[in-house]
Amino acid sequence: MKKTLSIFLTILMLLTPSVSFATQTTNTEEPKEIRNQNIYVPTKNGVQRATYEEAVKIEELNQEPLIELCDSYILGDYKSGKILESYNIDEIKSMASMSKLVSIFVVMDKIKDGTISKDDIVTIDHESAMLSGSTYKLKENEQVDVWTLVKASLIVSGNDAITALAKHISGSKEAFVVLMNDKCKELGLENAHMVNPTGLTDYSIEDYNKMTTREMFFLTRELIKEYPELLEITSMPKLEDDTRNFLEYNTNPLLGIVEGIDGLKTGYTNASGRCLVATGLRKGVEGKSLDTRLIGITTGSKNDWSRYVAAKRLLGEGFETYKYKVVGNVEKPVKTIEVEEASKDKVEVYEENTGSVLWDGKSEIKKQISIEPGLKAPIAAGEVVGTITYKMNDEQILKSDLIVKERVSERGFLFKIKNAYEDIFSNIGKVA
Repeated sequence: MKKTLSIFLTILMLLTPSVSFATQTTNTEEPKEIRNQNIYVPTKNGVQRATYEEAVKIEELNQEPLIELCDSYILGDYKSGKILESYNIDEIKSMASMSKLVSIFVVMDKIKDGTISKDDIVTIDHESAMLSGSTYKLKENEQVDVWTLVKASLIVSGNDAITALAKHISGSKEAFVVLMNDKCKELGLENAHMVNPTGLTDYSIEDYNKMTTREMFFLTRELIKEYPELLEITSMPKLEDDTRNFLEYNTNPLLGIVEGIDGLKTGYTNASGRCLVATGLRKGVEGKSLDTRLIGITTGSKNDWSRYVAAKRLLGEGFETYKYKVVGNVEKPVKTIEVEEASKDKVEVYEENTGSVLWDGKSEIKKQISIEPGLKAPIAAGEVVGTITYKMNDEQILKSDLIVKERVSERGFLFKIKNAYEDIFSNIGKVA
């Protein structure tokens, strides 16, 4: 009997479906994002294809006017300092982490005058290590060189890194802030007011770093002009340190998406909203245009996507619209002229110089040619025979001499005799 029961139980176990442990446990893994759209976007893991939801959101925001996407914006030309497009640029704004540009300006000045060196080793203090927000995840008593801290301040907006630099230079944040305000005065930024190196709101005094958007443009232009090597840092897509198990991507949302973008600094606090100072260089086409660097700033966006769409539109369309157009062509003749007693009936004249103008893609460029009267052969190669003037919007943009590139020879002796006889017979005919 026992043997029969044992056989029955064995058969029953074999016929009963097995239950997998997987069906008994809850799957805690997050669903994998499906990134398959034909546009690229910034993510915490660098530039990737957009998800469907992101693509829809961007399309919705693209229907909004720029003034609905941000509180102020400015697009300016780096070379001339000319403001090309703007909105609400003279209202004083919170700078948030964009104020690290002031801090870095001071740091670079101190490297330049020899007060500190790029290779100086900085020991991270307790206060720097305890800072929150965007950080380089520095630890107390960790030792890091100055140049690495500069990179961390710009690429990942490290509040800990810039504070450590400030204290290395001045001994305290308060003493460093004096240098920041002095720098702003030196640059003529009358509305600038700095309270700390990071740009974080100081709730103990209910104050924050601030200046106008116009002044942010001027600050950015001066910083790039004085220290262009910083663009080598701000163009880096990520900051990685295997020894510290650190990897974070550049906070600049336009980097790797808008062609030519190589800087510069993001910002965000409750007081500022999402902000961005962006710059980029669009390469010229030989003989047609020169390299053009633009600086674009947006402030006060409500979220990251609004900031991204606003800045992308401002810089992207800016590069499509504005360029340094080459005016003139020294290789191609401007026109042909007649020269008295020349061996050739027509003589080609050329521009001696070319110029360039910041062109908006629609303004008409007019030229006016003036040839000297009474030109007579011979004329030496390179001799001036006139001028050409270019104007855009009634403003002169270039005036160049016109020259002959080859010697204009005098007609030969036989030709002169022929002309003399023709003149004699012509005069006889008139008398008759």
